[in-house]
Amino acid sequence: MRAFVLHGAKDLKLEQRPVPVAGPGEVLLKLRAAGICGSDVHYYTHGRCGNFVPTRPFILGHEFSGEVVQLGDRVNGLAVGQAVAVDPSRPCSRCKLCRSGRYNLCPQMVYFGSASVIPPSEGCFSDYVLVPAGNCAPLPDGFKYSWGALLEPLSVAAHAIHRSGGVAGKRVLITGGGTIGQMILKVALTYGASCVVVSDPMPHAREFALKSGAIGVLDPMADTMPAEATNWAPGGFDTAFEAAGAAVAANQAIQLAATGGTIVQVGTLEDGVALPMNRLLTKELQYVASWRFANVFQEVIQLVSSGRLNVEPLITRIYPFEKLNEAFIQASSGNGVLKVQISN
Repeated sequence: MRAFVLHGAKDLKLEQRPVPVAGPGEVLLKLRAAGICGSDVHYYTHGRCGNFVPTRPFILGHEFSGEVVQLGDRVNGLAVGQAVAVDPSRPCSRCKLCRSGRYNLCPQMVYFGSASVIPPSEGCFSDYVLVPAGNCAPLPDGFKYSWGALLEPLSVAAHAIHRSGGVAGKRVLITGGGTIGQMILKVALTYGASCVVVSDPMPHAREFALKSGAIGVLDPMADTMPAEATNWAPGGFDTAFEAAGAAVAANQAIQLAATGGTIVQVGTLEDGVALPMNRLLTKELQYVASWRFANVFQEVIQLVSSGRLNVEPLITRIYPFEKLNEAFIQASSGNGVLKVQISN
C-alpha cells in the first residue's frame, strides 16, 4: 500500500508498505478521508511538535474516516463495507482516570500519528489503517466521509463546551479564530449561546466567524477593543474560551470575563506565561482547562447527522491522497485556511 512517511522537517515521502492484517479485536480500514491538524503541520514544518521529537520516521495523521475492509476475530457490531469514523485516542482503560471516565487524561495515552510515545505511533496517511474495533464509530446513511474526518477536532470543541458547564443563554467570547476557535463558535451556537464574539488579529478569521454566526468580532491589537467588547457584553462575558494558545489572548479573556464568569483554556500555552492572578482572584473567575476530549464522539455525530451542526463550510479544500505534500503546503500557509483534507 501507499503510505506518506515523515522523515524530517518538510521531508514527507510516499513509500510502499505492507498492508496490515486485522488481528483479534481489530479492523482494517480503507482510508477515505483525513484532515491535517495543527500538530501535523508542526511535525511537517519543524520535524517535531513541541517536546515531541520523533525517534524514527513515521506516518502522520489522526483525523480520519474510512471503509471497513477486514474484520479480526472477536469483532462485533461492524461489517465489511461499513463507513466509520475513528476516535484516534487509545487510553489504557485500566488506570484510575480511565475508570472514572476521564480517559483523555490517561498517562499512557497513545494517539494515532504522534511522537508522544517511543517509538512514534503510526497515523492514518496511508491507503489502509489498522484500528481497534472499539475506536470505530459507524456513520449514518448519507454522512460524508469528509464530515467523519472532522469529528475529532469537533469533539475537542464539544468537550470544551462541556468543561465550561454549558453555554445556553450565555454571552460567550472566543479568543483565537483558528480551526478549534471556529468549531467552538459553531458548537456554542448549537448549544444555545445567546451571543458569541470572536477575537482574532487576522481579518479572514474575523470574516469567517461572522459568516458562521458570531454576533461580533474583535481585533485584539486595536486600542478600541475593550470598549467595543462592551457593545455585546456590558459587564463582561459569562464564558470565555481561550483557543489561541497565546499569553495576550489569555490575559484578554481574563480582562473581558464578567465577574463570577468562567474561562476555559483550550489552546496550549508556553510554560512560564504570566497571568493577572489578582484580577482572576478578585473577579472570582473559574479558570478551567480542556484537554483533547472524552465521551463526546457519538454526541457530535448526532449533532452533524441531525443537521443542527453544519460542518461543510469548515472544509477549505480537499486534495486527492497522492497530493498530500501539496495539501500540507496549503495547510501550513496560513492564507485563510481552516481545514485541509485529503480524499482516497
